[in-house]
Amino acid sequence: MKKLIFVPILLAAIVALTTQCANKQAANTPKATAVIPMKQTHKEAADTLLADAEAPLKPLIFKPLTREKAMEMLATKGIDSLFFKEYPNNGFYGDDRYRIEFWMPNCMKNPADPTTYLLSGKTRYKKNINGFEGDIKVTQISEVIDPNIDTAEVNAMDIQRIYAAQGTFEIREDPTLKSSGVFKGTIKFEFSVGEDNRVQLWYYSKGLPSGGAGYRMDGVWTSNTQPNVSKPLVLADDLFRIANDILKDFSYGEREIEINKEYRSLGWETFWENDEWWQKAEKPKM
Repeated sequence: MKKLIFVPILLAAIVALTTQCANKQAANTPKATAVIPMKQTHKEAADTLLADAEAPLKPLIFKPLTREKAMEMLATKGIDSLFFKEYPNNGFYGDDRYRIEFWMPNCMKNPADPTTYLLSGKTRYKKNINGFEGDIKVTQISEVIDPNIDTAEVNAMDIQRIYAAQGTFEIREDPTLKSSGVFKGTIKFEFSVGEDNRVQLWYYSKGLPSGGAGYRMDGVWTSNTQPNVSKPLVLADDLFRIANDILKDFSYGEREIEINKEYRSLGWETFWENDEWWQKAEKPKM
């Protein structure tokens, strides 16, 4: 019975969020803790998709695509849609793991190179808002076989295949600002392909390279004006799938999260305010 209760939640998480869904959430949620996509985590849905929640987990099987098949997928599938966001994603920044936000409203495939995706947007760290341009370069794609998952439920969601990809990223902040720098590092992400050729981030298998975060970016920021100054970065689509591995007991809850009071002074005390700073900023151009 438990799985039947949570099937609508799974479908809502898989399918792109619609205005109707957003309105329904807002109507059923107190204003002070309004739930928008960046404040949800997919852990509960992932647990529900297990064929047997009591059985020991079996390792995922990864089948690397040939270069030809990977290039075909990158050329024909809308991989760029995986990184487009109308709202910011959150990350940990610096040795103290302070909150940083990345708003990436623009992502497009490089017409000259299907392995590369061009990005632009804005970052916010404390009170500093900085524009950026950058790119993600995909270096490998593997098909994922999950022996733990309930295949009937996955088939009901019209999921044909699951893939894991990895690559590198470079994000260059506005060089005219003194506080700017360059983020460089690696990215791991997983996605599903549906019967209608629809491509979406995949969060629902145990043991994914990204930790079930959809995508995870690990890198280092280096100052433009002081090359000897650098700070670590961890950025994710669903940060709360991996947050407790980075800061002990950072958050509680599964579908709706609660942040440990110990860490709220690191920029998380405003997490529920929904000030929509990214909407106030001018949309960056590619």
